[in-house]
Amino acid sequence: MPDILFSEARAKIIWGEPLSSVRDLLTANGISATDADTKIEEFCAERNTEIRKIGIRNTLISAALVPGAGITFYLCLRLGFSSGFARCAAVCMVGGFYGIWKLYNGIIYLVRPQSGHKSIPNIMESGIID
Repeated sequence: MPDILFSEARAKIIWGEPLSSVRDLLTANGISATDADTKIEEFCAERNTEIRKIGIRNTLISAALVPGAGITFYLCLRLGFSSGFARCAAVCMVGGFYGIWKLYNGIIYLVRPQSGHKSIPNIMESGIID
């Protein structure tokens, strides 16, 4: 029975449930407070590790996008002002701003993984912190 409870508690923490409700679930079902706190810390550490991995991925994506957008914009400038320049500049700006946004999220996920209160799958899909 404790294995099922711990599995449910782990899932709740992965899905961003408040720690107090997970602790209440465990203690209400006969798990001692110290054992509950130990398991909650373990599950939170696992969640933080996964969020940091998302942060590394976002940072690497931005490391490719921002310089790529800058180089492309520079090449567009070198080719001169033509009818395609505005389109090229717009695409570069969108790519650059998206890369900066990914860098911002990546750094936050690396430095403060506990700041995200959404589930890990939702964080991976949206990348936006509440």
